[in-house]
Amino acid sequence: MSIADCCRRTVAFTRDIMRQPATARSDLGFSDLAFFLRFARPIRMVGVLALAATALVSAAKTVLPLSIKFFIDNILLGGTEASGAALAGAGGLLSSLDTLIAALLALGLFTGGMDLVRNYWTARFREGYAFNLQTALVEHVLSFPLSYFKSQQTGYIMSRLSDDVQILQYTVSQYLPLIIANALYVTFTLAVLCILSLRLTLVVAAFIPLYLLVNAVFIRRIRAATHRERERQAHVSRDIQEVISGIDTVKTHAAEDREAHRVSTTLAKVVDARIRNTMLSAFSEYFRIGTMSLMLIAVFWVGGNEVLAGGMTVGDFVAFAVYVVTFAPTVNTFFAFPVVMQPAATSAARLGELFSMHGEPAGGGVVPAAVQGRIEFSGVRFGYTESEPVLADANLVIRPGEVVAVVGRTGAGKTTLVNLILRGFSPQEGTITLDGRDLAALDPRWLRRQVSLVSQDLFLFHTTIEENIRYSRPGATFEEIVNAARKAQIHDDITGFPDGYRTVVGERGTQLSVGQRQRVAIARAFLKDAPILILDEPTSALDMQTEEQIRRTLRLLVRNRTTILVSHRPSLLTLADRVLAIEGGQVREQQGTDLPPGPDTGRIHRPGQSAAT
Repeated sequence: MSIADCCRRTVAFTRDIMRQPATARSDLGFSDLAFFLRFARPIRMVGVLALAATALVSAAKTVLPLSIKFFIDNILLGGTEASGAALAGAGGLLSSLDTLIAALLALGLFTGGMDLVRNYWTARFREGYAFNLQTALVEHVLSFPLSYFKSQQTGYIMSRLSDDVQILQYTVSQYLPLIIANALYVTFTLAVLCILSLRLTLVVAAFIPLYLLVNAVFIRRIRAATHRERERQAHVSRDIQEVISGIDTVKTHAAEDREAHRVSTTLAKVVDARIRNTMLSAFSEYFRIGTMSLMLIAVFWVGGNEVLAGGMTVGDFVAFAVYVVTFAPTVNTFFAFPVVMQPAATSAARLGELFSMHGEPAGGGVVPAAVQGRIEFSGVRFGYTESEPVLADANLVIRPGEVVAVVGRTGAGKTTLVNLILRGFSPQEGTITLDGRDLAALDPRWLRRQVSLVSQDLFLFHTTIEENIRYSRPGATFEEIVNAARKAQIHDDITGFPDGYRTVVGERGTQLSVGQRQRVAIARAFLKDAPILILDEPTSALDMQTEEQIRRTLRLLVRNRTTILVSHRPSLLTLADRVLAIEGGQVREQQGTDLPPGPDTGRIHRPGQSAAT
């Protein structure tokens, strides 16, 4: 590439990053900031102590440069001239070198000790704020309906929950204390500068609009660039999580290079966004440093003429110059704060999006005293897209204590029907009732406590077998867990492990066989002892011998429960009192002659129950 091409690309890149963003999706208003302040309320006294300590440290640091004035004017030159009555009085007290040194030592000890106190209370406030924020966020996200988690990839959700919180926490821990300290230091310093020379102070103040102009130019651009970077980073997390989760499939298809290329393509977009963000920040820093340099030059020119004309003492000018030299970087940092805050503002806006989403109401519904188990669909219509309904005018009745099998081709809507009962989704038309009450009016958490689910896509946590079984009823005793395991015919397998019930099952239960994992899930259902049972393809991944063991276990589990059995296995269909088929979005009952053959002679019929819907 020629030098001319490089220059053209640089100019094009600069023009591109300086383009005003079309939208401001991440803009934060005062109401948004007030929302995030709520997480500081429980620790507000800690924040007050940290702020008080910060104010004292800033005040002490502001006094320190005045020692130069007293050293020059009062000790070296032997004068007592000062710029105000307060400084004149202090000059009289500090006219001795020994007294000045003693005062500086005392000031240093006070500043160091108070700085330790400030660090302690600031750390307490920072960690308390982060704890309150992340706890509230996790609780809120866990309240989202199942439809949200089914529509988002795990890696993307994890990025929103971790990366954005970490950035906001870093800002609270690093930049917020710094900006408060700088703001106090600027305030105290301006007061001292006004005492030393009001004219020079006005010169310094004249450059403040330039700082504001730099911020006005760059803030929205950096915020938009940061938002793009955050979204693309979330996509990287999403892709990596997907590859790791599906590593078996990746390996068996020898697709390592293909997946690495996919991740690197997404990562390249992140790199591009980071470069743009870095250059925008560099441009804004360049202009702020330029403004600071012009301010210093103006102070030296005006102040030097003041000294030559006799309007200032040498000590006043040197002290003023020292203040400005230390003050200018502080002002630069202070006015850079809105720009530096843009990553945090972007993260706060993204977190605000999550908090603004409505979750399921906790305790916000009817809680019946008892459950009979009658489930009824009336004119239910549901589809993942409006144009293609999965269920259309679906009608069915499942009576208390009845075992109903649901069959249909793949994609017909069997699992959708289960998710509708669990309120993972809401019907777009029609109603679903439990014992005559609309599911939409029931407390969703109470509803799910009345349902035991044994699914083909079962999930075991990376903990012990005992804790995995207890998950369905946290207060269960060990004896109750063992009893549930016996009913699920998994007790003997568990006791055969060296650590018995304390055996760690590995991530997603990989240390157990498929059949063992399935029986642990069934043990959960026995332990929960819910009045409604849903079996969603519980033996789809099992061999025939293991399936027969599971079938005998399920025969015991379905007793005296309203049971919905989703399966194509003929042996399992023999557990059902009735078989319903989903075809074309409709639910119809299959007659005995339509049933697939199985190893048993027929279905189980309960006395007093008809086959009609």
